[in-house]
Amino acid sequence: MIKNEKQYKISKKLLNEVIEKVNKVKTEKDYNIKRKLVAESLEDFKEDIEKEIRDYEKLKTSKSTILKERSIRDLPSMIIEYKIANHLTHKEFAKLLDLKEQQLQRYEAESFKTVSFQNLIKFLNRIQLDLKIKKSIIKPNKRKLHSSSSD
Repeated sequence: MIKNEKQYKISKKLLNEVIEKVNKVKTEKDYNIKRKLVAESLEDFKEDIEKEIRDYEKLKTSKSTILKERSIRDLPSMIIEYKIANHLTHKEFAKLLDLKEQQLQRYEAESFKTVSFQNLIKFLNRIQLDLKIKKSIIKPNKRKLHSSSSD
């Protein structure tokens, strides 16, 4: 996931380099099965980069203030999406979350996956991101059932 303008610019540059490399491999005189595999691998990589660029551009240009519904495991990336969709600078976002810029950089580098649950809730409250649990299925733990019945 592209998280900021710097990564966006780097990704655009990388995309151009990959396109050049694909074209070079495809036009080499000794285009054999090995080169074909390299070209296909580069094409896959190119498609991944293009998707990330499209996703970032879509967030940047979106007029919607509603992030799409997802699993709870996607909460950390939703914080980054909020920053992008609201056109916040790193400094502005750090201030909003009541963090030092350096700490925000660390969290972003780790996609907010190392944030404690308590801080995650605090951040979600600060950006006013509402969570709704649609459905919760509680399944009994079979191991506990078996162990308690044998007591």
